[in-house]
Amino acid sequence: MNIATLQSNLDFIKSLYFHEEWKDEKCRDRILEAIEEANEKIEQAFGESMHYLDEHKPSVEAVEKVAQKFPSTLSYTDGEDGRIPIQTAVTGGDGFKYVTILAKEGSEIKVGGEDARGGLLMIDPTDGDRWNTLQMFSNISGDNDEDDEDAVHVLKELQKSGLLLKTDIREQQLLFTSFFKQSKKRFEYLVSWDPDALIDIRYDRKPFAHAIKTSEKLAIFLESSFKYYPNMGGLLFLKDDEGDIAFDTMCNKIGTKDTMTVLYDLLTPKSNYPILHHIFTKAPQHKDLFMEYFPWAYHLKDQNNRTLHQAVLAAGPDMMSLNKHLFASLSDNQIRKKDPLTTLYPFAAMAVGEHADLEKTFYLLRRQPSVLDRRSRSGNIRRGKKRRIKK
Repeated sequence: MNIATLQSNLDFIKSLYFHEEWKDEKCRDRILEAIEEANEKIEQAFGESMHYLDEHKPSVEAVEKVAQKFPSTLSYTDGEDGRIPIQTAVTGGDGFKYVTILAKEGSEIKVGGEDARGGLLMIDPTDGDRWNTLQMFSNISGDNDEDDEDAVHVLKELQKSGLLLKTDIREQQLLFTSFFKQSKKRFEYLVSWDPDALIDIRYDRKPFAHAIKTSEKLAIFLESSFKYYPNMGGLLFLKDDEGDIAFDTMCNKIGTKDTMTVLYDLLTPKSNYPILHHIFTKAPQHKDLFMEYFPWAYHLKDQNNRTLHQAVLAAGPDMMSLNKHLFASLSDNQIRKKDPLTTLYPFAAMAVGEHADLEKTFYLLRRQPSVLDRRSRSGNIRRGKKRRIKK
């Protein structure tokens, strides 16, 4: 029997009883029982079919219609692994495009519970780490590289629908679950939404930067950290509770050579990034290592238009003491040049702060006493302008 014949029979029965042309109640009850049984089998058929969306590829609109007509299909579990349709859909491939509609419709009828967001926050029954559907989706690989881009599109749809929240990045640990090569674009998208998470989140009571154990993950992390925190040295110098900087931890876990290779591949001369400014002022104990890999960065200027010498001078006497060769190599021209940000001459930079170094201050003045004349002349000029203004 085809569907058209079945529909014709149902219309006939409905008309027959509606007009009371057939009054056998026992017959009616048996017919209703058969229809109810058939309806259960129909729902079961659609429920099973919901687990094969990536194979028969219905339109998103068709999935929405079925979900609204037969809501129970959204909770129909696969007999093999106990997953519901949205959990099957996140396994990759063409199933990705149905995730949003399944979550939307599922949230309407509270699939998985009041706060499960249509099944997104349900624990996946097949995962030994007890990741939920959203965590699985942020991590799982598809059939090709384009699937990662498709997954990012779905994350954006979930965000617009209010089914993915910014707080999920931290509360659901999405940076860790997406921190893999196959989900790199998802990781980058989540970081772009909450860059501060790179600093704030902890793993095993350590900052994210201290939890990296492979060169592959290091490359992913550094690419984002240098993008969002260029003025902090790409979080290389973020300290943990023991005071250890991330760079040292990376070298201990991954190896110094492999860590420097990742940095070398990322910070090419074309990047024009003043990495040595950060090393000399934040971790001078590694300056020789970085000079070997990044000699081209020696003559760059930083975001404040400072040369390397000026950056170290601005960091204060203590930091200059850790970079004695820079102090000794100051040229006459450099001693006569003001800092572009503080407008202080080098001798003044050595004379300020609780760790002022008067010996270095006097040395620089002996080298170039004319800087005092420059300050005096500039002061007289300013006073002269004031007198003219008063007239």
